[in-house]
Amino acid sequence: MSLNSTHNVKQHIFAMRTLAAICISALLAGLDRSAEVAAATTNVTYAPWRSIPNDVVKRTEKLGDIWGNSSQNEAARGQIRDLIERLDVDTASKYARHLSGEAPESLQNSRVSTNTGPLHPFGIDFAIDYVQREMQGFGFQVELTEYDVDFAPNIVSCLRGVEHPDEIVVLGAHLDDIPSTGRAPGANDDGSGSSALLASAAAIHASGAKFKRTLCIEHYTGEEQGLVGSRAQAKLRASRRDDVVAMIQQDMTALHLDGDAMGMAFVQDGRAVDETLTDQVEGIAREYADPELQQHRAVLSGSSCCSDHQSYFEAGFPSVGIIEPRGYTGDPQYHKATDVVDRPDYDTTQLALTARVALAAAASFAEIVFQ
Repeated sequence: MSLNSTHNVKQHIFAMRTLAAICISALLAGLDRSAEVAAATTNVTYAPWRSIPNDVVKRTEKLGDIWGNSSQNEAARGQIRDLIERLDVDTASKYARHLSGEAPESLQNSRVSTNTGPLHPFGIDFAIDYVQREMQGFGFQVELTEYDVDFAPNIVSCLRGVEHPDEIVVLGAHLDDIPSTGRAPGANDDGSGSSALLASAAAIHASGAKFKRTLCIEHYTGEEQGLVGSRAQAKLRASRRDDVVAMIQQDMTALHLDGDAMGMAFVQDGRAVDETLTDQVEGIAREYADPELQQHRAVLSGSSCCSDHQSYFEAGFPSVGIIEPRGYTGDPQYHKATDVVDRPDYDTTQLALTARVALAAAASFAEIVFQ
């Protein structure tokens, strides 16, 4: 065999080894992604460590009267209706497309909690900067709460209450998403909830609404790794003895499958939500929801485990989870790079109408102040 032939054989062997390495790497990446998706749906355990005090339960029941039929509350209901009608589909859609990177002006590539720093210029840090600017522009006091060096911080944006500033109502959703490699638009999980919060803030700002209690809008990170960010936030509030009146959480609200009515549902799980608050918010939904938005007491299919409402309930705070009717696992694009807004089963109208219900609940418990 000539030297040239030997060289050619060596080149061929090297090329084959390189190709094999690429194939193995791709296979392992696929396995890692499959494991990641599986882990994200199973790595949450129920770990309550603080019960809701009886006086808080009684307060929840009492505050629910704000949406009752008594004549003295008609003015409050009118104020709330005026507020939620300012939460429009176009604004919700704008935010959903920006966070998913589909808007022409958006460079967002992913929102993975652990992909931070200069190696990920259009990752979670980019989204946090955007949310922070928007919330500050709407007049909220914004704080980035660090909880783990390996995770991006939570974003906590608050409007101070004018009568009972130490009593807090929380609107929450998670900003982060997966898969952790490549493109991760996360338009539904949970770009829907995150954009709902931004649209709610825009509506509050446009209306000039004030509230008796402090209203905090919280965008969490680390949800996909097991509610890490919201658990840290809830524990921080518990350690400070914060008085959280209600935590209202939205995660995955935009899926509208062909053949289904436009709708919303509630998480029904006594290990993860406060049943008293959930009943109250169901009543608020009956009062304020658009007639086209069908309300379901529980999911029609799919899983209702797990999301950030659980973190607050575990810490002894009343919480409620709002979700699309097909549950957390009903979306065919769940945890995929194809979880985008521009697809037939993503309904920005359903997203916005669901967000109106959550905002009505927050305005009820925070008690809107008449203008």
